[in-house]
Amino acid sequence: MSVARSGGAEPFDIVFCDTCIGGSTVAADLARPGAGLRAFFLADYAVNPLGTRDDEEVRDALQRWVDIAARRSGTMIVACNTASVRLEESPGVREIANARGVQLHSMVDLFDSLLRREAERLRGKRVCVMGTRYTVSRPVHAGRLSDAGVGEVIPLGATRTERAIAHLVHTSAEGRALIREEIEDSLAGADAVLLACTCFPLIGDLIDAIRPGIRQLDPGLEVRELVPSPGRGGPNQLTLAYTGTAVTADTLRAQAPALFPGWDEITVVSLPD
Repeated sequence: MSVARSGGAEPFDIVFCDTCIGGSTVAADLARPGAGLRAFFLADYAVNPLGTRDDEEVRDALQRWVDIAARRSGTMIVACNTASVRLEESPGVREIANARGVQLHSMVDLFDSLLRREAERLRGKRVCVMGTRYTVSRPVHAGRLSDAGVGEVIPLGATRTERAIAHLVHTSAEGRALIREEIEDSLAGADAVLLACTCFPLIGDLIDAIRPGIRQLDPGLEVRELVPSPGRGGPNQLTLAYTGTAVTADTLRAQAPALFPGWDEITVVSLPD
């Protein structure tokens, strides 16, 4: 899976791109013990929250991520649902990635994989699509769920919740109260909730407390179906890069072991915005 890049840079097996550390939930599931995986994770806080930006800004972020990935690996995961939804409307970005030798996978691709397995169990059910305002305003998830026979789709634009998690305050009493206030009414009538933001699995316990027994659908768990293990053996090594000033390197270093379980060696670096 490794691809040699120009300039003699050490290649990575895979690049993950997100607007915060939320995509850690996708990266964590890929880190099989002893796989020897080498990954680069971009937490692009300079464009967070992407869900409140316009189409052109989201497309620009996507194109920059492809450029960052192309210099490091031949495999890229868009670990951001907002950007993944925009990607569905931007075929030119995939063409650019292909031209630069990057195999690109999005969260919509992972959702499609999940839906193929779950469609029968969701038939006739009420499913809450929980994402940023941008994500739930587009027909991508709702359309696919309706086509699969879901009884009702309940949109939940949980941008404040995403922001609380992105800024790592979701475990505080204040953060959990804010999240509960934003999401509990929409979850009350749902049989299942689609976690259409990669950071939302980090509050799975709170979702379960708000709506006990609700089925939580996490597309990120499908990543192993798309990305094979390199099979070289050894420790899993992660380079965690960030932009912007929303978080500090010290904060990320302190939180990284909990956010990225399975990664044996984690290096935190800053990138220019």
